Amino acid sequence: MPYVAKVSHLDRVRRLLDGRVPAADSPYLQRLSLSYQRSLDQHHLDPGDMSGPRVLSSGELREVQQGEEDFLRASGQCLSMLHQTVREADYCVMLTNAAGTTIDYRVDRERRHDFKRAGLYLGSCWSESEEGTCGVASVLQDALPITVHKTDHFRAAFTTLTCSAAPIFAPSGELIGVLDASAIRSPDERDSQSLVNRIVQQSATLIEDGYFLNAMACAWVLLIHRSRHYVEAQPEILIAFDALGQIIAANRRARECIPALTQLPRSMDEVFDLRFERLLDARALQDLHLLRLHGGATLYGRVRAPVQRAVRPARPAAQTDAIGTSIAPVDASARQERDQIVAALTECKWRARAASQLLGMSRATLYRRMARYQILPPHRR
Repeated sequence: MPYVAKVSHLDRVRRLLDGRVPAADSPYLQRLSLSYQRSLDQHHLDPGDMSGPRVLSSGELREVQQGEEDFLRASGQCLSMLHQTVREADYCVMLTNAAGTTIDYRVDRERRHDFKRAGLYLGSCWSESEEGTCGVASVLQDALPITVHKTDHFRAAFTTLTCSAAPIFAPSGELIGVLDASAIRSPDERDSQSLVNRIVQQSATLIEDGYFLNAMACAWVLLIHRSRHYVEAQPEILIAFDALGQIIAANRRARECIPALTQLPRSMDEVFDLRFERLLDARALQDLHLLRLHGGATLYGRVRAPVQRAVRPARPAAQTDAIGTSIAPVDASARQERDQIVAALTECKWRARAASQLLGMSRATLYRRMARYQILPPHRR
């Protein structure tokens, strides 16, 4: 059942579109008004429509989920934690992909039927072109968090719902999904949803950073915080770089805090006042680093070494090195050099400084060769 009579809802939509509800000083109402206009003019939707959202079949959903495997892997624990936080207030939690399709969700078992009747279920589709103004659709359109509260929904079918949603971005900056906490019963005042909105945004950031760390598993990563006490527990800035000292990716918070990171790749020494080679030393992996930005600001960080090798889409017959690690085929001279490096590292118990001296090369050169030949210490495989 709708929260208000269909006629009352249609009148509210018309009043906002006709300018009878002042929206100039309210970014929220401006977003609603623009979305209402698109819903009518571009998508030809009926605000009085009482049907629920389109829901994928189990086969269609399985196919979509398989394409979002990495995203789902990075988000599962955060979804459960968010649901544990908001479940007492009778919320479900949904994760959608960039098309607005619900690919994962959490709900109390005894409330599952009620939420399913409201359209809050696996496989439900929440794009603006299909459902008009709602939490997920608004985030996909504007890439900004929002709470769409009850009668602010475009379609009368959803005027009982309150949806707080936040965007999730890939390391490239591309929007890859939306995290949403929805209730089918909540107080009438929209301000009552401020806390839930904030919690959803924080959870979306956790998913985003988890996805970043998984995607950058083959790179060196700086985990950074402005306070030395939070580097381990809750790093807010993540910067991925290669063995040549080129920054190849940064999370959203890093790009917001450090303007130089908006254009990548970029050399580490263009951002930080340091020699990046010292971050690659085995001892450096255990240390907390004082990082000075060009311009004087100070941050604290720890280095995470690569944790896996890149997966190549096609690989001829596998070869193995002297310690049994499978490697991509290389020419004879490169294979010989790789074997020499592995032998020297093994003899020096994987201490880079001693191995570089034994090989007659600098540590920076050694690290570059290790990156080129995908050489990782045994405990990192």
